[in-house]
Amino acid sequence: MKTASLAIALLLVGCLVVLLAACGGGEEGGEPIAEPSPTPAGKIAFTSTRDGNYEIYVMNADGSGQTNLSNNPALDDSSAWSPDGSKIAFASNRDGNSEIYVMDADGSGQSNLTNNPGLDCCPAWSPDGSRIAFTSDRDDDNAEIYVMNADGTGQTRLTNNPEHDWRPAWSPDGSRIAFFRTNPITFDIEVYVMNADGTDPRNLTNDPATDWMPAWSPDGSKIAFSSNRTGNLDIYVMNTDGTGLINLTNTPIDDETPAWSPDGSKVAFASDGKGEIYVMNSDGSGLTRLTDNAAWDGNPAWSPAR
Repeated sequence: MKTASLAIALLLVGCLVVLLAACGGGEEGGEPIAEPSPTPAGKIAFTSTRDGNYEIYVMNADGSGQTNLSNNPALDDSSAWSPDGSKIAFASNRDGNSEIYVMDADGSGQSNLTNNPGLDCCPAWSPDGSRIAFTSDRDDDNAEIYVMNADGTGQTRLTNNPEHDWRPAWSPDGSRIAFFRTNPITFDIEVYVMNADGTDPRNLTNDPATDWMPAWSPDGSKIAFSSNRTGNLDIYVMNTDGTGLINLTNTPIDDETPAWSPDGSKVAFASDGKGEIYVMNSDGSGLTRLTDNAAWDGNPAWSPAR
């Protein structure tokens, strides 16, 4: 099951490994049931194929105002907001391989930060906006977590082990980074957390199922993630030490890539039922569908409150 899940994710993000989002709540006719819910604050960036290729879009938190920001024939994916909401980092293969780019929140000023022949993807801003963590296989074709200054300088490797480390996520206080680690032989996939300097990595999930896509709650008390421990991928939440596990979606549809609202009251995610973005309350109630089109929409990223 883990092998199949990994193959699906890698296919959907191509060489970028920026992983398809999924989302769920209830189900009706093969798709989650959308229930009314108060409109949260902020904007949501996401990836869409509605223009024929992977592009970075942005929309209001109620699903209105959906706009293409990247507007490039290359594959653009894996968006991440700067803490002040003025910039969006993302991955793109427009220069021939996957690199980390940054652009203004309106899509202007797109520039390459990494410019390396290896694969660079999955950017995540530090809470103070001074650094960006990301995944790269530049040193030995093994995916590891790196960090750089927000202008692309000072690129430094944080992890160094035979397994593959993906999708870093900073804790709100900047002291720790969550990520998921895959074993290339057994395809075991677990959520880990380490200090921001790469020391003391710890397995939080430690389960035979696929556990990945970690996202810290804004108050730093919880980590949301996706797991198939019930047979398909659902959105779960746990305490930051791995205790207190709760399934939020619990549907037969794959649900992935959770993203918290700035106040922690909502969680956006994507659903494989049709490839759409949904939002729910942080306890799993109040499910609302935000996108509705024939293309694939995934990888939501919620902007900070402005």
